[in-house]
Amino acid sequence: MVNGESVEKACAEVGEYGDEQMVSEFDRFFHAQPSICDFIVELTHESSQKIQELSLFLSYMVFKTIEVEETPHRDAVGPEDIEAAYHNTELWMTRVSEAEGVELQSAIAASLEKDTEPYLLQYIISELNEPMEDGAALNDEEKGEVFFVLKTVISTLTAEPRRRIIEID
Repeated sequence: MVNGESVEKACAEVGEYGDEQMVSEFDRFFHAQPSICDFIVELTHESSQKIQELSLFLSYMVFKTIEVEETPHRDAVGPEDIEAAYHNTELWMTRVSEAEGVELQSAIAASLEKDTEPYLLQYIISELNEPMEDGAALNDEEKGEVFFVLKTVISTLTAEPRRRIIEID
């Protein structure tokens, strides 16, 4: 599990990057995890540019945080790993969406408490609730779309290497 210190350290490091270093880091991310990047582009191809860019940026932040947390080199994940995580995220979203009102909030809170990566999910949720660089806020549908992508990315990148995700909690 990624700890809160690693999230903070990754955010601080990336906050110091200039434009050139950020471009270099994205290039490194695309080369290190091409299947993740392809997945994000494919899943968000009908979305607005801000959703695509936010999904890629937050995925990079997850990648960077995991890199800060772990010293061994992480192999690139394959499409089958992403597909399994995607399926589990769909099941999770279905289960959560079946609840309503106060029950919905309780279901989400209980699910996040059981999640194996609460610090990464808290980071993503806090970022989704912040205004974009242009000052505009995401609507609930946009937040849901980016959250779905990121929950899948987190599940994929934090799973044991070469282990398929079989079932959700």
